[in-house]
Amino acid sequence: MEYLPDEVIGNILSRLRAARNVVIASATCRKWQEAWRNHLHTLTFNSSDCPLYHEFSTSRLEILITQTIFQTKGLESLSIIMDHVDEFSAALVIAWLMYTRETLRHLHYNVRTTPNVNILEKCGRQKLEVLTLAHNTIMGVEPSYQKFPCLRTLSLSYVSISALDLSLLLTACPKIEVLTLDSLEIFMSDSQATMELTSYSLKDIYVEAISLDKFILEADSLVKLHLKDCTLKVFELIG
Repeated sequence: MEYLPDEVIGNILSRLRAARNVVIASATCRKWQEAWRNHLHTLTFNSSDCPLYHEFSTSRLEILITQTIFQTKGLESLSIIMDHVDEFSAALVIAWLMYTRETLRHLHYNVRTTPNVNILEKCGRQKLEVLTLAHNTIMGVEPSYQKFPCLRTLSLSYVSISALDLSLLLTACPKIEVLTLDSLEIFMSDSQATMELTSYSLKDIYVEAISLDKFILEADSLVKLHLKDCTLKVFELIG
């Protein structure tokens, strides 16, 4: 084992995913600690994986996550899923995103923050390929075609967003292939009664528990369409 390259050890630790298991395994020896700090690429904080998280206060969890993330370099996949936590501090969440944004490819974030953090703004124009976001408010999306040049999978659950911002967001993802919209709170402006989504790369869309008067989807490459528990007076598919 002592002759294994640090990169290989980093891959082994990354396959553990759960942060608690990674930290315990990295204590094997100094070589494994170095591999954890310099070559770990996947890290997950999930309350379902570790029952101990339920016993920690929110502030202690924030400190634990901060210390763990800041001891790594080059994270490519980060998951923070804490169903029992009411909310995290916005300042710390921004610090996590800014520290990892240069290398991050997959981000799964499911915790409310106070005040609300524009996570899209912190992750834009980077290498992000997969984004799963829940319990967040999205507003003020920039009308930029290259905002997310690499994003291929986008999942929004229990998110508040206007119909216009959702349309702009999809336009800002020129390579998106998979889109999930689950239980969104969609705001319509006084002058807008229709939600229009357009994507020429989209192949798979899943929509659940959404109520709209009129929903127009234009997707030339669509292969899979799944609507579940939706209330739509008018639905049009163009392509």
